[in-house]
Amino acid sequence: MGTDAAPVRFSIEHVPTAKFGDADVLSRLIKHHTKPDEDYVIASLVLEDHLRSVASDSLNALPLTFSDIQQAMQTDLVMKKVYRFLQDGWPDPKALSIPELKRFYDRRESLTIVDGCILFGERLAIPAPFRKRCLDQLHRGHPGTQLMKAIARSYVYWPNVDNEISSYVQACRHCALTAKSPPHSAPSLWPKSTKPWERVHIDYAGPIEGDYFLLVIDSFTKWPEIVRTSSTTSTATINILRDLFARFGMPTTLVSDNGPQFCSALFQTFCAENGIQHLTTAPFHPQSNGQAERFVDTFKRAIRKIREGRSSVPISEALCTFLLTYRSTPNPATPEGKLPSEAMFCRPIRTSLDLLRPPVHSENPPAELNRSFQSHDSVYAKVFSRNQWHWTPGTIVERIGNVMFNVRLENGKLVRSHLNQLRNRTPSGPMNSPKPSQLPLTILLDAWNLPEPPTRASTSAQSSPPSTAHGRSASLPTSTPNTVVREPRQSPDIPPMSPLPSTSSTTSPSSSSDTVEFQSAIEQTAVHLPRRSSRTRRPPIRFDPYQLY
Repeated sequence: MGTDAAPVRFSIEHVPTAKFGDADVLSRLIKHHTKPDEDYVIASLVLEDHLRSVASDSLNALPLTFSDIQQAMQTDLVMKKVYRFLQDGWPDPKALSIPELKRFYDRRESLTIVDGCILFGERLAIPAPFRKRCLDQLHRGHPGTQLMKAIARSYVYWPNVDNEISSYVQACRHCALTAKSPPHSAPSLWPKSTKPWERVHIDYAGPIEGDYFLLVIDSFTKWPEIVRTSSTTSTATINILRDLFARFGMPTTLVSDNGPQFCSALFQTFCAENGIQHLTTAPFHPQSNGQAERFVDTFKRAIRKIREGRSSVPISEALCTFLLTYRSTPNPATPEGKLPSEAMFCRPIRTSLDLLRPPVHSENPPAELNRSFQSHDSVYAKVFSRNQWHWTPGTIVERIGNVMFNVRLENGKLVRSHLNQLRNRTPSGPMNSPKPSQLPLTILLDAWNLPEPPTRASTSAQSSPPSTAHGRSASLPTSTPNTVVREPRQSPDIPPMSPLPSTSSTTSPSSSSDTVEFQSAIEQTAVHLPRRSSRTRRPPIRFDPYQLY
């Protein structure tokens, strides 16, 4: 079958080049055009993509409207089929090969058509091209997963919307950077120690009044050691630990945080040389070293309580009070709830509260001595002078305790000596030898026309010489009025020695003069007092108007 072509007539007109400017430019200037560089072409393409992305972001930033969904319903294949099934009826579900159509089929009783859009109840069904934009609009305020689902259930719907919301929130970088910490896991306990000083926890507390405190706690006995220091360097820490380890031994494991003094190479070398396994906790996770961290809080609170209202109490005294109380208090974390001191040393330490208990008397009788002395026995006593000693004759006055004796020396001094500082003396000793007779005092008084001094019973009692074991009296040297006996110097921190009461039934009661004249077994030198005038001194006359009576 053929076709007849319609006749076509052409009209040809010549146009000069001078009148055809466009053709002239395209035909003559093209050869002068320089080809752009390859980098310039790539940059131009990248710029075009960037501009296209900016335009798309600007459009997506606008809120999604109902009219946008109406237009998208005509382009989305799934939504077009659902729209047609709602008008013409749903086919057999076995014929639905698309999963989304099956989800819409399960909810077909709640689907309706309004102004060309599909509603699921009161929620607008969103086509696939606008679901990402809808999620951005729902997550503009960065709500959590549950809040975002609650908002979506009031406005929009599409199959699998809940899972997409969860994935969207989890992928949000801003939400991830500001998210809360996850729930704490169940605490993992340290392995239980089996013996004292096996695992030791250390940490620093402070500063308190400008100083730091190194806390060392034994995990088995809960025995604490606290050392005050002004420096927290590795060298200072090692010196403190070396002193503690010299007393209690080297622990098997040492637990600390990640402080610079514990992580230094010097501290690691110290642990390696002493066979100590050094364990550090996770940074900024003090719960891993809870034994030391908890004790730091207990220590600080106790110091504040002890010094509350008593600011004059020094920190060192408060520290000692706290340690004594803590070490003598039953701890439920120790084996069988014992005291830390009892778990550490197998005995409780003594405190002032032990005075409330009945005194315990020793059942063991005192050991019998190989030799002993009785009252009035002649002995030689050791007398010490300038780091030297020599034997001095004397007489036993009384017995003090089991091995202590009060001895009257030949010069009249009363000293206390140990049994090891005494030895027997025969009666023919120098103390019993006759003394040269002295000139009577009355002759001297008559020669100088002086009155005789009055005599008192107490004076004669004090000046009477002690009797020896053979009934003879030992003459004592007479001191002049201007001569006194220098007492031995004692430290201001040591109380002066006083004679103890006699505890032996075999000793004779000593007179009051023996107690007053008791001195140590050290040679003493006589000191002459300066001579003073007996002239009566009167106050100046200018003070008379100020005298009241």
